[in-house]
Amino acid sequence: MLYKLKQILRKIIPYKFILFTHKMRAILAVIVYGFPGKKIRAIGVAGTKGKTTTVNMIAKILEEGGYKVAMLSTANFQIGGKKWLNDVKLTTTSPFYFQKFLAKAVKEKCDYVIVEISSHGLVQYRHWGVPYKTVVLTNMMSDHLDYHKTYANYKNSHNALLTKNLENLIINYDDEDLKSFLNFEKVDKYAFSLKGYKEVNNVKLIKATDITLKEKETEFNIKTDKGQVAVKLSLIGEFNIYNSLAATAVGLAENIKPVKIKKALEFIRNIPGRLEKIDEGQDFEVIVDYAHSPDSLKKVYEAVKPHLKNKMIAVLGGTGDRDKTYRSKAGAIADEFADIVIVTNEDPYSENPEKIMDQVMSGIKNKDLDKNLFRILDRKEAIEKAVKIAEKDDLVMITGKGAEQFIICGEKKVPWDDREVARKAIKQRNLS
Repeated sequence: MLYKLKQILRKIIPYKFILFTHKMRAILAVIVYGFPGKKIRAIGVAGTKGKTTTVNMIAKILEEGGYKVAMLSTANFQIGGKKWLNDVKLTTTSPFYFQKFLAKAVKEKCDYVIVEISSHGLVQYRHWGVPYKTVVLTNMMSDHLDYHKTYANYKNSHNALLTKNLENLIINYDDEDLKSFLNFEKVDKYAFSLKGYKEVNNVKLIKATDITLKEKETEFNIKTDKGQVAVKLSLIGEFNIYNSLAATAVGLAENIKPVKIKKALEFIRNIPGRLEKIDEGQDFEVIVDYAHSPDSLKKVYEAVKPHLKNKMIAVLGGTGDRDKTYRSKAGAIADEFADIVIVTNEDPYSENPEKIMDQVMSGIKNKDLDKNLFRILDRKEAIEKAVKIAEKDDLVMITGKGAEQFIICGEKKVPWDDREVARKAIKQRNLS
């Protein structure tokens, strides 16, 4: 009932007034918790893709540099030695949660807080009162247009991070839409690239060279103005090189030596729900990933496809109350890359999950129902089906939720974890 009431109020209350109430709530939260953002060095990571992995990499680099860190990401949280999965299902938490978190980090004497920043959070002032010293922009693509309405609005929302408090600005130089941010003055500017650009005036470049994409790791050299290091990353995919370069730039901006950055990157074995392998001794692979937009799905599939030993079985769905054009496109991409596709429920929110599945199915043209295409509403049954039909050396790719701890159905938050469901399904198969 409360959820439906909120939906109605959003339609009848002027948008400017809604934003005003967001700002007042944020200001109140900052006052209640005593302006904790001013007592800790804050690093923000924004952009469309790669934020969670980059945040985790930055945290490890700063720890290797001898600092105590706190971290908030879509996948996981951390305050010093305490780590836990994101249990609120929000990239940017509510202002009161956020400020309380910062206050705890300050109390625990953390030197840094690294924050994954959403465009929604920026527009709704959830970061008010936090003077970010270093900001990373990973990339910029058309996203969340169901909320922002236009790409220009989405892109411009990130201007809120360009404040007088900012000391270091880091961008992906291979993304043309980010270069305009370099016009911001009075900050140290860093840019990272895989495309070998020459030096840029007043911008420190971090480049990746000699790249080798392998089945279980990625090798590359990182060239910086403070030296070069060779990295063997236990994460696959070209996109994780970009994430590594972004994190490296932060390390350099915060005066961490390249050799320590290399050590930190090589220490990382996985990021929760990001191409996370589920291994219970089975003779086939199972990977869980957060990818849910067409672009993310394509990049994830492209990362694993060259190393397939047999078939790919894709489990995917669509998110409710979000851009409806994503759904058929996601289905088409799964159709292109996977040998078997299982369409299921994901996060319907206020929408009918069957209709969402219809739209995902509409993009699948080259599969036969009940032969290499299955429609299973219950997500647990869908994952169990994928595990059951998997043969030796197959890959079961479960996308859409990653390490999320809930499925949202209308007003209900149903406890959930794709990884645990997959583990149980594998164990059950091993017993049978």
